[in-house]
Amino acid sequence: MLAALGILAYAASMMTHEALGHGVYCLAAGGRNVMLTAWRESCDFPGVHGSGIEAAGLGVQFGAGLLAWLVLYLLYPDATRLRYFFWLYMVFNMLVSFGYVAFSGVTDFGDAAVIIAGLHPHIVWRAGLILLGSSVYFLSMRAAALELKRFAGLDDGNRRLFHLVWIPYATAGVFACCTGALNRTMGHGAAIGLAAASSFGGGLGILSLPAMQRGMASKGRSPTVYLNWSAAWGVVAAVVIVVFLFYNSGTPAHRIADRHGLGRLPPPRVCHRAPSLQRA
Repeated sequence: MLAALGILAYAASMMTHEALGHGVYCLAAGGRNVMLTAWRESCDFPGVHGSGIEAAGLGVQFGAGLLAWLVLYLLYPDATRLRYFFWLYMVFNMLVSFGYVAFSGVTDFGDAAVIIAGLHPHIVWRAGLILLGSSVYFLSMRAAALELKRFAGLDDGNRRLFHLVWIPYATAGVFACCTGALNRTMGHGAAIGLAAASSFGGGLGILSLPAMQRGMASKGRSPTVYLNWSAAWGVVAAVVIVVFLFYNSGTPAHRIADRHGLGRLPPPRVCHRAPSLQRA
């Protein structure tokens, strides 16, 4: 059950960034999505565009994490699986989005790097991304640790907390890398690298949450409720896995490209200074 919910939360988080962030902005700005996968979006704009589409992916993903945090307080305590899903969705959204900001500062690649392109002194702006990303990432970990303490209830033993964070983290990472290996819109190395960075890399902070929550006080600590297997959640996870693997293989992307007369899809952007409409 933990593995299934981890995959669902990770898949939802990545599509929130690409589809609801980049994709919806593209449509709202009058463009058309000519390619969309879990780690790459390409928009055909009718004219010159700014960096708003890059900011949209990060902003919508982090905003969705904050919204998931609010939802946790609206759910009934006995809605255990739903609460755990929204907690994982909150964690992936908040950690991956601002982990990506810090990553952009270090590597000068990615959405945040595009936003600061042309700003000088450039090294200072890159340092600002690292500081901003790291700070918000840490604060997000604190928020996630507090919710983990509330969710764990009275049974906060090491073994149980270990399972609650390690199983979804490892499963989401393996699932992401397997999906990346099947991707045909970019080289296997690039696809697997982006998949690993967004799962194993961006979600790394989840592993520190059990230790972090031990020093926290929680007024709303719930009674201990355990996660049991659910056939309904299992079926949903199985469907999402199949759809995610097929869609992110790139087959639909190539069909869309052919429909718009774009022929072979261009290679992914490797430097934010190169003019391109593709983004991770």
